[in-house]
Amino acid sequence: MTKLFRAGLTGLAILLSGAAYAADLRKVALPPAPELPALYSWTGFYAGLQGGYSWGSNRVRIGSAGGGFAPVSFRAGEDTAFGGAHGGFNYQLGGIVLGVEGDVEALNSRSRFDGIGLSGRISQDWQGSARARLGLAFDRLMVYGTGGASFTEYERRVFAPGAGFGERLTSARTGWNVGAGVNFAFTDHLILGAEYRYTDFGRNRFASSGAFPGLTGSQELSSHSARASVAYKF
Repeated sequence: MTKLFRAGLTGLAILLSGAAYAADLRKVALPPAPELPALYSWTGFYAGLQGGYSWGSNRVRIGSAGGGFAPVSFRAGEDTAFGGAHGGFNYQLGGIVLGVEGDVEALNSRSRFDGIGLSGRISQDWQGSARARLGLAFDRLMVYGTGGASFTEYERRVFAPGAGFGERLTSARTGWNVGAGVNFAFTDHLILGAEYRYTDFGRNRFASSGAFPGLTGSQELSSHSARASVAYKF
């Protein structure tokens, strides 16, 4: 009986000492968990430079209502490099990035045609756009779609080589564009980008201003472009 009593006391002592040790462990302060790095924020204004290459299959048709000139059909808008500047604003909502952007670019698109008794040249020196953007952010990487309005001006010079006279016609055009791209925040302020865009100015009809009575024509204006960009986020 005495042995059983002693064994019981020993077990009780062990249990009490274990409980006291557990209570002491609860009093020990654990080190704080390390803070996770903050995700990159795309919200803010930015401005930068871009450059790229444009290509298309524009067609121009020129004829005469009275039959005074033989009809001419040719491809206009030679493939050309371009460069310019852009600026915009992004606002991030969770993983979604809403934005607006505008750009203006200089280019050197030239094409010529030579018909029977009639020759000419079509040129395009600049283009611009105003677009909305919808992006999906993965920390410092963002993929997006874009679309909006496009603006440009074409110049047409038509002349009669044998007669020694001609005329100059200009036409400002507004169209639409759609595209997709990717941005990468190389640093907190330096943003790199790449983008594809399709631009369509529709069919532009034009007529002689008087030097060539009855002369009319039409031009189908569309192009594809690829551009790379670098921007500073303020």
